[in-house]
Amino acid sequence: MNFLKHFWEGDEEEVKAKKTRLFGANPPVLYVLHYLGRKPWLCFRDYDCNWNVEILREFASDVAHARWWKVHNRMPRKLQSYCLLRSSLKAGLEWERRQAEKANFTDGHWKRNVTDPRLKTCFEKFCFWESMLWHWGEKSKSNSTTTRNSAVPATTTTTPAAASLSSS
Repeated sequence: MNFLKHFWEGDEEEVKAKKTRLFGANPPVLYVLHYLGRKPWLCFRDYDCNWNVEILREFASDVAHARWWKVHNRMPRKLQSYCLLRSSLKAGLEWERRQAEKANFTDGHWKRNVTDPRLKTCFEKFCFWESMLWHWGEKSKSNSTTTRNSAVPATTTTTPAAASLSSS
């Protein structure tokens, strides 16, 4: 069954709960899940980053996000390499997380410790994504308890996906 990952603002709690059960069913009952909003492979592995943007929150589901990462972990390494994060996307995700913190979104996803190993993997010429945040006026958050890796050392990786991305 093809299914959209979407939680309408008007959905009743029982409808939201039913969708969540469908997304997390084991064995799966949904074999095609169309991700609306920010796709899981364009988010931190740690949580659905749609929670961090007001207009994308209706697409947020940690259960559906986790389901995708289970599938990802079973993919061949070559396919996984297509899910690396560009430096500009890393900076953008962190900026959105900080905006959610400033807005004090009550779900608290922005408080989570981000441990996504892709933050430390670089396949581009420019890998210091934190400097983009500084350019955007964000300060270093070295005293904080969430992702706040003030300077994550990047390891350079060359993968088939990285090679094709760097040439585009």
